[in-house]
Amino acid sequence: MLAESRATRYFAQGVVWALLLLACARPMAQTGTATNPAASPTYFAIEEGSLAAALIAFSRQSDTPIVFSDRLIRHLRAPAITGNLDRVSALNRLLEATDLDWEFIDQRIVAIYSRNCDDDSCDTPEETGTRFPVYQPGIEETYVYGSHLTGSRIRRDPGRYSAPIDVYARSDIERSGAQTIGELLKFVPAVIGNSTSTAIANGGDGTATVTLRGLPASNTLILINGRRVANNGLAGESVDLNSISPAAVERVEILKDGASAIYGSDAIAGVVNIIMKRDFYGVLAESFYGESSRGDMTTTTQTLQYGTGFRDGGLFVSASYYEQEPLFSRDRKVSRSADTRPLGGSDQRSSATPDARIVLPNGQAVIADGSGYRPATSDDLFDYQAFTTAVVPMRRSNVYASLSHDLNEQVTTLLELNYLETSATATLAPTPVFTAFEQTPLTLAADNVFNDFGVELTDIRRRLVEFPPRQQRNQSEVARVSAIVEGLYADWYWDVGYNWSRSQATESVTNVVNANHLRRALGSPDQCRGMAVDGCVPVDLAGPAGSINQQQIDYLRVDGEVSGEFTLSSLSLNLSNALLNLPAGRGDLALGLEFRHEDTSKRPDALLAATGTIGATNFEATRGDRKIIELYAETRIPLWQSATGGRGLELEAALRQSSYSDFGAATNPKIGLKLQLGPSLVLRGGYARGFRAPSLNELYEGASEEQAFIDDPCTRTTNVDELPGCSQQADPTRNQFLVVKGGNPDLEAVTSHSFSGGLVWTPEAAPGLRLSLDYFQIDQKNVIASSAQFIVDRNARDDSFSDNVIRDEQGNLVRVEANNLNIGKRRVQGADLGIAYHFPRQRWGQLSITGSGAYIREYLTQVDADAPRVDLAGTFQDEASEGLGGIPEWKSQLGLRWKRERWNASYDIHHVSAMREQVPGTDRTRTISSWTVHDLQLSYNFDVLEGLRLTLGLDNALDEPAPLAASAFNDNIDARTHELKGRFWYTRLSQRF
Repeated sequence: MLAESRATRYFAQGVVWALLLLACARPMAQTGTATNPAASPTYFAIEEGSLAAALIAFSRQSDTPIVFSDRLIRHLRAPAITGNLDRVSALNRLLEATDLDWEFIDQRIVAIYSRNCDDDSCDTPEETGTRFPVYQPGIEETYVYGSHLTGSRIRRDPGRYSAPIDVYARSDIERSGAQTIGELLKFVPAVIGNSTSTAIANGGDGTATVTLRGLPASNTLILINGRRVANNGLAGESVDLNSISPAAVERVEILKDGASAIYGSDAIAGVVNIIMKRDFYGVLAESFYGESSRGDMTTTTQTLQYGTGFRDGGLFVSASYYEQEPLFSRDRKVSRSADTRPLGGSDQRSSATPDARIVLPNGQAVIADGSGYRPATSDDLFDYQAFTTAVVPMRRSNVYASLSHDLNEQVTTLLELNYLETSATATLAPTPVFTAFEQTPLTLAADNVFNDFGVELTDIRRRLVEFPPRQQRNQSEVARVSAIVEGLYADWYWDVGYNWSRSQATESVTNVVNANHLRRALGSPDQCRGMAVDGCVPVDLAGPAGSINQQQIDYLRVDGEVSGEFTLSSLSLNLSNALLNLPAGRGDLALGLEFRHEDTSKRPDALLAATGTIGATNFEATRGDRKIIELYAETRIPLWQSATGGRGLELEAALRQSSYSDFGAATNPKIGLKLQLGPSLVLRGGYARGFRAPSLNELYEGASEEQAFIDDPCTRTTNVDELPGCSQQADPTRNQFLVVKGGNPDLEAVTSHSFSGGLVWTPEAAPGLRLSLDYFQIDQKNVIASSAQFIVDRNARDDSFSDNVIRDEQGNLVRVEANNLNIGKRRVQGADLGIAYHFPRQRWGQLSITGSGAYIREYLTQVDADAPRVDLAGTFQDEASEGLGGIPEWKSQLGLRWKRERWNASYDIHHVSAMREQVPGTDRTRTISSWTVHDLQLSYNFDVLEGLRLTLGLDNALDEPAPLAASAFNDNIDARTHELKGRFWYTRLSQRF
C-alpha cells in the first residue's frame, strides 16, 4: 500500500471529485461568446495527403472544431497549405478540387457537406434562410471535434492543454534519417541518462529504451495509439523501442509531465505515445541505404506500404526489413584501447591476461611466460577492446496492418495487427576466469599435473584466448492485436477496446566455460583421470597463452541460453462528453474503466540455472503475474472568459484509482490550470502525484549473477582501520566483482510528486513565432534499486550488511548479495525551452526555424536517509558502476527548414554540454567535453507516377568525435549520450504509385 499523508490524500481527492461532480451536475447553459469565422490570419503547415488528415490538421492549427462525414471524404486528397491565411481562405483551398463546401454552425463549428443534391427535397441555405449545412440524403455523419492528445482522455487541440507536449510528425521522422525509434529519440533534449540501444554492446541486450529527465526507463510509459503494450520479454522493466518499426509510425507525442492520473503506473517522468499510420492511400515503395564515412556500420531499410479507403472503411498494410552492420571498438581512435591514459583517462584493461596471472600463497603475483614464471608488472593487463563490437549488428522484420469498418453511421470498428522479429549479436572478448572470485571459488590442486608450484592455488586469472570470442545473441518476437469499437451515443463519445500483446525474447551466449567441468579439470588426478566416462581432461589454466589445447577446449566450452516472455492483455471502456456550455465556454468530462493482466516468465537452460558457467550470466527461473483494475475520471472546466473571448482561465482535473493484486492500491490526482492572457500569451501549470508499481521482475526475479564494476573503499590505504568495515587493504588491481541480485516480493511502489509551470508566447508583432518556457520538478521516494555499491559503501562505513558482503582472508571482496530494495530519494528540477518561427513565404521558398532545449538545474539523489544528498546535474557515472549515466546540464537542438516547390532541405544542430566524472581508481575528476554535431538533408520530388522522392542526408557532417569518458565501461564514451560512428551519409528513394 502506498504510504502518503492522510490529510493530503483526502483533500486532493475531495477537490478533484467535487470538480467532477460539478461538471456532471451543472445544467446546460447557452452558448458563449461567438467567435469570428474570419479571424486574424493563422499560420498553417498542412502537408499534401488525405483530405481527412488535412481537415484534422486544420482543426488543430486554427483551434476550430470541425464536423465532417468520414465516408464522404475518406477517398479524397488535399493540397499542401503553408503560410499565414485566415480560416476561410484555408478551407476554400483545401476543398477547391472537390464537390464539397462548408458552413459555420452557431458561428463556432465548421461543417463539411456535399454540394451535390439529387433529391428535390434537399433544401439549400438560401431557401431555408439558415446557415446550417445541407447534407446529401443517405450520407452518414461522423463527428470529429478536436482529437485525442497524449496526456488527456478529452478531445482537444494541442494548444489547449496545461502540460508541455512535443509532437514529432511524420515529416520530422523522415528529416531525422532515423531508422529506429530509439535513434529518433536519442537527441530529444528531455532524454538523458541510461537509455539503452544497439550502441551498448557489453551489458546491452539488443533493446532500446527512453529515459525522460534522466530517470530510469521504467519511469517513462510507452504507449502505442494511446494503449499499453507488453514490456520486453527478458528485461521486463519497459517496452523495447526496437520492437516498433518507424516506417509505420505517423507521429510520436512526448508528454513531459507526470500522468499517473491519466494512464496509471510508470508515467512518472512522462509518456511517449507512438501513433501508427491509418490514413494512407496508394502504394509506397521505399529503400534506405547509409554507411559511415569509414565504410562501416552499413544500414539498410526496405519498406512496402499499401493503403486504400472505401465507403465503409479503410485498410493500411506496412512491411519493412531493417539491417544494421556492426561497428567495432578497435575502429575508432577513442575506443580502440581500454587504456586511455594517453587521452587523459585511466587504464581499464583487465587483470585476466592471456598468460596466466597467479597470486601465490605469499601474496606474490607472477605471470606465465612460456619458460616459467616471472613477477607480474603493472603493464601485464589485457586489452579486451580489440575484440568487442561498439555498435551491435541488428536485423528487424515487421508487418503491421490496420483495418477500419463502419458498422453504421454512429459505430466504427478498428482492428490492428502487428508482428515483428529482431535479432542482435554482440561480440565480446574471450571468456575471463577469476578462480578466486567466481560464484563457487575454483582451486588448482597441489597435485594437479599442471601445477608447477606444488601448493594449492586459489587466485588464477586467465583470459581464454584459445576460445573464440564470446557472442551474445538477442532475439525477440513481438505480436500485438488491438480491437476497438467506438462511436457516438446521446452525445457521448465511447470506445470499448481489447488489447493483447506478447514479447518473447531469447538470449544465447556462446564460447563460455562450463564451471563444473573446469572445477574437475583443476582438481586432483583422482577427480579427473585421463579420458574418463564424462570426457574429463586436466586443463592447463596456469600456463601461458596457447597452453590450452583443442581437447581441453572441447571439454570446457559450452553455450548458454535464457528465454523469457511478457504478456499483457487489457479490456477498457472510455466515455467522454461536453456536458457543460457555460458562459466561459465548453466543459468536458471523461470517465473510464480498465482491466489488465500481466504475466512474465524467465527460463534459463539447465546449465545457467545451476550457476554452472563462467562468462555468462547465471539465472534462476522467474515467474510472476498480476491483475490490475483501474477507474479514472477527468474534466476540463472553463472558469472564466472575458467578454471578447481573448482571455480566460481553464481548470483541468483528473483522478485515478488503481488496484493491484500483488502489492496494493494507489490513488493519484492531477490538477492543471491554463490562463489565457490575450491572443498571444498563455500561462500554464499543474501538479500531479504519480507512482510506479514494482515490476514483476523486481518482485519475483530469481537470483542472477554478474561481474559488476564496484569502487571498493577498502582498496585505499587511507581507509584501512579508519572505516569499521575495512580491517585490511583489498587488492587495488580489481574493479569487477561478483554480484548476486534477485527480486523482493515485499517491495513498495515508487511514489512521486510533480510540479510544472510555464508560458507560451505567440507575439502578434511576429506572426509565425512561438516561444515556450516550462519549469518542472519531480520528487521521488521509495526508489527501487539493486545497488551493490550502496551495500559495499555502507558495509565499509559502519559494518552494516555484513551478511551481504563476503571477503576472503586477505580482505578482498569476493561476492556481494544485492536484492532489490526500496532505498533512496530523488529530486529533479529544470526547465524546457522551445522556439518555432515560420518566416513569411517568399518567392525563394518557405523558411522555418524550430528549436528546443532542456536545462537540468539540479538532480539530487540520496541513497538512504543517513547518506548525504548528491547533485548529479552536469555529471556522468556509468550504469556499469550503478550510476544514472550522463546528466548534462544542457541538451538542445536547433533546426532550419527550407521548402520550395519540389525541394526540401534541413539543417539540424544537436548540442550536449560538458559533464564531470571521477577517473576510476583515483580521487581525480575530469571534464567530458561538450559535443555538437551538424546534420544535413536535401530531398527532391520528381513527377514520376504519383511521386518519386530522392533524399540525401549527412549526419555529423563535420565528423565531430565523441568525447572521452574515462569512467565509461563501453568504448570510453557515454554511448547513451554521444555517438561513436562519426560522419554518416545516407540516401532514401521513395516511389508512390
